[in-house]
Amino acid sequence: MDLTKDPIRQLIKKIAVPASVGMFFNTMYYIVDNFYAGMLSSTALAGISLAAPIYFMGLAISIGVGQGTSALVGHARGTGNQKEAEKIAGHALSFAWAMSLVVGLLVLIAAPNLFSLMKAEGAYTSEAMKYLYVILPTLGLLSHGMAANGILNSLGDTTSLRNSLIVAFLANIVLDPLFMFGFGWGIYGLAAASVVTQLGSAIYLTIKIRQSKLGNSLSLHNLIPNWTHYQALLKQSLPASGNMFLIAVGSLIITSAVARFGEDAVAGLGIALRIEQLVLLPTIGLNIAVLSLVSVNFGAKQFHRMEQAAIDSIKIGTSMMVVGGILIFTFAYPLISIFADNKAVIEIGVSYLRVEAVILPAYVLSFVAGAVLQGVKQPMIPMYFNIVRTLLLPLTFIFIALSLIGTGIYGVWVSIAIATWLTASVQFMHMRKMVLVAKST
Repeated sequence: MDLTKDPIRQLIKKIAVPASVGMFFNTMYYIVDNFYAGMLSSTALAGISLAAPIYFMGLAISIGVGQGTSALVGHARGTGNQKEAEKIAGHALSFAWAMSLVVGLLVLIAAPNLFSLMKAEGAYTSEAMKYLYVILPTLGLLSHGMAANGILNSLGDTTSLRNSLIVAFLANIVLDPLFMFGFGWGIYGLAAASVVTQLGSAIYLTIKIRQSKLGNSLSLHNLIPNWTHYQALLKQSLPASGNMFLIAVGSLIITSAVARFGEDAVAGLGIALRIEQLVLLPTIGLNIAVLSLVSVNFGAKQFHRMEQAAIDSIKIGTSMMVVGGILIFTFAYPLISIFADNKAVIEIGVSYLRVEAVILPAYVLSFVAGAVLQGVKQPMIPMYFNIVRTLLLPLTFIFIALSLIGTGIYGVWVSIAIATWLTASVQFMHMRKMVLVAKST
């Protein structure tokens, strides 16, 4: 496909649909983890729910490197500089390993203190640490896969990741019970299964790069660390990683607020978040499509195509999120009941989903606006908005709701809703103004 010439809506479909399907199986992958953890014990289920935002802090660097790689390689390709695109792509892979190893170990060391700050205590914190002891030191495998996927995304290829995620999901269905119950490894087995599937995905995506137009990026010369390109990747990736890191910190804030309501509340939130992720899958596909289209067309100075990609993606995404919101509001109880039979856990999960149903369209505005800004090599701006959306406003509103008004756990959900809608609206207006200025120059 030609990202600078083919019809925008056609390209959005070709890029976003495989990406969304892949993310569906990725989310199902973690739902399988939740299912088997629940079979082990409610404490194990609460443990991996508690570990999720900590793990996401490590995962943030991988996601940022992937997005930064896609933007820089796409821009180089848009300007017609094939050799530069190959060099950036190769250096991105070695950069991903270096960053993830450092960050993974730092987050692992900090994890016990973070649990203390969250006021999380009891047996489920021990289960969380068991999971993190395995998954964080091996973060390099996931980071390699994310960087490889960023390279493929710059070519418009989202089917390779989709295929790897489908296979990983199917493998996880077998490996989780084998390692957890067959080998008797418990939570350690859950994490070990993830390591094995991430290794397989990294190998497969590397093979796909070798077979692509950027196959020369895997030459030894392009893989050897290069400080000039590392600086460019740092500049582009750290804000994107910062965005993901802020989401993780925001999750910690929310989990900390929910933890005061007990272990059942944390478990209910963990289940509800997985279901919400399923509904949000189309927005992730659209985000990848917008980043790919904007980065290449920005390099080619096709500014009108940038605008069309953003507006069409918002129209498509908003329509789907309205439908998704209606569905999760209506079927919240039976959805949560699939994963838990504890009444308290179910009630917490249902209450979260019914408030989140109102927020879903705001995520479309936020994700698309952020992808456009990153695609035009202004990754700091989305990070500033995320600071407001995930930290400043939630902290303020949750404090008012719980400490001053005494609303109970519903106050946490409503605080998230207000913070998300306010920030997404302003971010969209900023992105719209920036694109209009680019078109007029």
